[in-house]
Amino acid sequence: MSSILRPFPLLFTGVGVLSLIVTGSALGYVKIATAKLVTNTKNGSNEMVALDKKGQVAVFVSNSDHLAGVAPPATGAFDYDGAGNGFASGAAPSPSCTNCLPVDENAGNLYLWRLKKKGDQPANSIRQLTSSATGGFDANSHPDMDSKAQWVAWTSDQDHLGSNNDGNSEIFLVELDTDTIMQVTHTMGGGDKANRTATISDKGRFIAFDSTRDYAEAGNCKRPDGTTACSNPDHNSEVMFYDREAGTFTQVTDTSGDGNDAHEYPRISIDASHIVFKSTRSFAGVLGGGVTCVGSTGGCANDSNGEIMLYEIGERILTQVTDTINQAGCNDKTSNERPEVSKKGKYVVFQSECEEQLNAAGCGRCNGNDEVFYFETKKGEISQVTISDAGWNRVPRIAPTGSYIAWDTNRSYFGLNASHNEKLFIMKRGSTKPRAGLTAKMQVVEDEELADLNVVQHPRSQATTIQFDGGFPGSERIGISGNGRHVAFESSKNVGNQEIWLVDRNRCDHAYPDCL
Repeated sequence: MSSILRPFPLLFTGVGVLSLIVTGSALGYVKIATAKLVTNTKNGSNEMVALDKKGQVAVFVSNSDHLAGVAPPATGAFDYDGAGNGFASGAAPSPSCTNCLPVDENAGNLYLWRLKKKGDQPANSIRQLTSSATGGFDANSHPDMDSKAQWVAWTSDQDHLGSNNDGNSEIFLVELDTDTIMQVTHTMGGGDKANRTATISDKGRFIAFDSTRDYAEAGNCKRPDGTTACSNPDHNSEVMFYDREAGTFTQVTDTSGDGNDAHEYPRISIDASHIVFKSTRSFAGVLGGGVTCVGSTGGCANDSNGEIMLYEIGERILTQVTDTINQAGCNDKTSNERPEVSKKGKYVVFQSECEEQLNAAGCGRCNGNDEVFYFETKKGEISQVTISDAGWNRVPRIAPTGSYIAWDTNRSYFGLNASHNEKLFIMKRGSTKPRAGLTAKMQVVEDEELADLNVVQHPRSQATTIQFDGGFPGSERIGISGNGRHVAFESSKNVGNQEIWLVDRNRCDHAYPDCL
């Protein structure tokens, strides 16, 4: 792979080419890869995407018409694999859908996109997984897929199988080879907060989610010790764990207070060894059920900040990753949130407003804006990935291997987002031997921080970004493949409605004029 040395901010982009950016004493490598359309619709919205291990299968939510199709955008035709399986000019539908129904914009449904042919499914084709006609865009939401694209878990308030008559949110599972839908949870009440944000392990065996329901009433549920009964009489949100093969539920947390905000966004590692989640509850002296808690910086107390918790399933150990103090700039339920975990629980990535507490010596202006951090479990160390002076860096995703981190930001790195629109960045996670004046951890530093404060960016920091900024929606969902090579996201930039896009870090498409 060649590299081109340019004075900041001149860039060169091309297939397999990295651009070396020089600014003052800071060095860094950035590559611009071309994002390509996965969906190409003319109405509605396509959002909440998740990817398989190879980045060749995507599941997403849509209320768009995938039957009619539209002509390709002005930026160029889409021919992903060079074999004519993309969007030819004027073709419809694009891409083809093997079983789509006429769209009903009153409901969001699940769709599956495949790059390569499988059985009767053509290459670059879409398949509809659910067929709800009502319920709004969130009728089927937050899908998650195992790494081999065999199973999808999601949240739905629809009655797919005649067993959700009260229309609260339940967890569902579909086996993709047979299109067989299963209802995982069977609870009453709680509305759209009843059972939320399902996340699935490999082979579709284990699912983690949060629930406000009392599983003492639902039955077939125990605490992690296998004997203590489940209990949630105050109906705050608790972290749950489901074993599909055994048909059993485990209530991981057992706390009281803070309603729907108590525990949120649980994410399970693909090997089902760890669950990470955000919590506002204190675990000091209230665990029970065979669970013990340790703190990365001591204790497991919480003064109602949002904190990141990591649960090791086999050992039944809960680790408090962040332990911040409720004070100005770090004083709410979202102070630390949106965690993700890699295989074997080695790395946890999350967003935080508490940079002054987590990285006082190296956070630049420390303005209390959202920054991306990661936690190295073995060392018990927290590292700051982004250093910026305003705006946000949010919804970070870490590849299951732990090798790459992707996030959405409105900050400018490497001189590539001076307008401060939303933009996608992907960074290689890593560390090097300490050097004088440099952190040993790789990170990216915003242009304004470099210019005004001379904050030093690590010279070996490697990042990839896309060729456009803007158009990102509020759902803020990013999908990442097993090794971080492929990243999927949603954007309306230059195409009107929200579409699903896919970027390959190793590929730049010469059909686009900005790929030289």
